[in-house]
Amino acid sequence: MDFQIERVFKGPGFAETLYLCVCNGQRIIRKVSNPDARAFSRTALVREIRLLLGLPSELKPFFPEVIRTNLGSQAEDSPDLPDISFYDMPYYPPEDGWVTLSTSLLEGGINMKEAHRVLGEILDTAFLYFTLDNCEPAGDYAETTMLRAIRESLAFTAKDNDLCGLLNIKNWRISGRSVCNFADIEDYFQDTSRMRSILTPQHNRFLHGDFFPENILYNRKLKRWILLDPVSVRGVHRGDFVLDINKMDDWLSGELPALRMGRFAVDVNQNNVEFAIHTRSGELDNLHQLGLTDWYKERLTDPSYAGVFSREPGWELRYLFVKVFYSTSMLPLADKQQAVARYFLALRTMAEFIERLENR
Repeated sequence: MDFQIERVFKGPGFAETLYLCVCNGQRIIRKVSNPDARAFSRTALVREIRLLLGLPSELKPFFPEVIRTNLGSQAEDSPDLPDISFYDMPYYPPEDGWVTLSTSLLEGGINMKEAHRVLGEILDTAFLYFTLDNCEPAGDYAETTMLRAIRESLAFTAKDNDLCGLLNIKNWRISGRSVCNFADIEDYFQDTSRMRSILTPQHNRFLHGDFFPENILYNRKLKRWILLDPVSVRGVHRGDFVLDINKMDDWLSGELPALRMGRFAVDVNQNNVEFAIHTRSGELDNLHQLGLTDWYKERLTDPSYAGVFSREPGWELRYLFVKVFYSTSMLPLADKQQAVARYFLALRTMAEFIERLENR
């Protein structure tokens, strides 16, 4: 097979490498697992390939086509999986108008009306796939989706020379609020009947898994969009619908891009921490100029979404825990400064989760 590489891209965490290639005369993107990636990252790519190949017909127009892959019929835990998995997808050229939706939102390449229209279509699609494929979750859903990953991340933190000191403080004060450190709340991260009852949704749904504008392509000329990179680096690809709507919320508010860009301040003095995320710094202010935070909150009350929310009692409390999960899951993958910020974000959010749990 004729295969020529034009450009190499590296993704966050370097779990995969993207190649812009010419293969059999066609320009494509090849997504390849890295041999030195963490085991859960390699599993995530296998799940992504499986998800894309098995999409229901209603969703195929919203995701890239799998042109070819070296993955056969093996399941993600098969002993005969290839050491390096890959799949090829179409190339969406910038000269034809394709950019990430995040670029358009941050650089002012889209007005408020168009931003709301596009995001509205994307949310409609999300709530469509929430209802297309759902079943009863397994009894160990909370453990396999979030709890185990949190414990693994905290175990990594305990062994990391740059981060382990954070775990040794008995109590933190974050921006004036006293919060418990992880060692004092470790029961919340165990697979107990209590945590299962709190965190297990009523339905195990199809998800995108990494649902935010950096993983959405938008065509400025054609006003079209397409969802990229389903399945998060932690392998999330189905489960609680809150996992998707939470990540989009964090991005549109400016919090997630601020963390990824280093737009935050952490000042530690013994056990006192002044912590701020600058969600309106620089180009992030464009998100607020577009009114995306208020628009998103209002859009989630759309009557057409009510059926999903009404069938998931307790979703508001799970929403907070999902934020803790996303914050801690990046501790082994983010650079030191970002990992420290995510650590304190997780502690602050966990304190709110516990307070709401005790007062409900």
